[in-house]
Amino acid sequence: MSSERAKKYAESLRQAANKPIDIDEKVLLRLPDYVDHEKIRRAQHVFRENFFAIFYSMYLGLVAILAIPSILNILIHTKGSSTNFTAYRRYMQTIFHTLSWFRSDLKPGTRAWESIESVRKMHLISSRSAHLANVGIISQKDLVITLFGFMGFTIVTKEKIGLHGTGQDIEDYCHFFRVLGFLTGIKDEYNCCCDNMEETYERLEVIRSEFLRPALKSPPKEFPEMTRFVANGMWCFNPRDTYDVMIFTMKRLVGVPNYWYTEKEIPKGCDRSKMELYKLSTYARFMNWFVAFIHEYLLQFKIFRMFFNMQTLFHEFLITTFPFLAIYSFGWNKAWVTILNDDKKRK
Repeated sequence: MSSERAKKYAESLRQAANKPIDIDEKVLLRLPDYVDHEKIRRAQHVFRENFFAIFYSMYLGLVAILAIPSILNILIHTKGSSTNFTAYRRYMQTIFHTLSWFRSDLKPGTRAWESIESVRKMHLISSRSAHLANVGIISQKDLVITLFGFMGFTIVTKEKIGLHGTGQDIEDYCHFFRVLGFLTGIKDEYNCCCDNMEETYERLEVIRSEFLRPALKSPPKEFPEMTRFVANGMWCFNPRDTYDVMIFTMKRLVGVPNYWYTEKEIPKGCDRSKMELYKLSTYARFMNWFVAFIHEYLLQFKIFRMFFNMQTLFHEFLITTFPFLAIYSFGWNKAWVTILNDDKKRK
């Protein structure tokens, strides 16, 4: 950590491990005083323009946070991702909730507002259940790290993800998640997104280097099994993604030692025989190259961003209208995933 401010933030976040997200039984959402709806609309435009890159970074981020024991323990307790099917259902619901936040206004009476209320209530129920079972709580620290999972890689490793936009675009995008963090119960003092972009970068880097990197160097013993459930479940959305490639790419973005790919990433004097890249199969190494080529080269060009955005939209269309891979994997009735009251509308 380069600054005293970053060190103080890291320490405050560690102390926030004992601070719950909600205390009252009733969840009452309100917008923060600093909300800028014009910035939110521009951030939603950034999301549409970079849909493919952002979607992939969220996938990797939400897998990375499972290395945090307190987050993983809650997930194991709720049995939300304890099989391929439950992981499929949970992460598809997460996708649908996230899409609602980017496709409607963040204000009362909208689908996004209803979604955030639903998510916050689920967090409250899960946290109380885990507390009663002596598993832990969903703390301010856990929720901040989860917020990083949704947006951190797109900012601190945006060249490797392939996010393209102006400095104003990045600022608007961070403002969106600052407001979203507030709505989900994160206190401003802990929020990784703040009104100062320099400090926002610092806070995001603190989470990546001080929390995720150590956790991924020595992850919990349940981590491989749980992340494989996630990968197997998400295969129904995008069959191109394989477990080994996903894990390698995610650890590379976090900066875990030996998960280097390009020459400029490899430290001088490194023992290349220990590099994880050379432990992968030929196919996995090719797919690593393919993923890096797409995100770090092809996405520089608008025509390719449009192509991959359309491809991801097509995957979304299939999973909502005819999820044939999920039908094949889990059967007709279990393949359909909805949020809010969409199940009634489908029937």
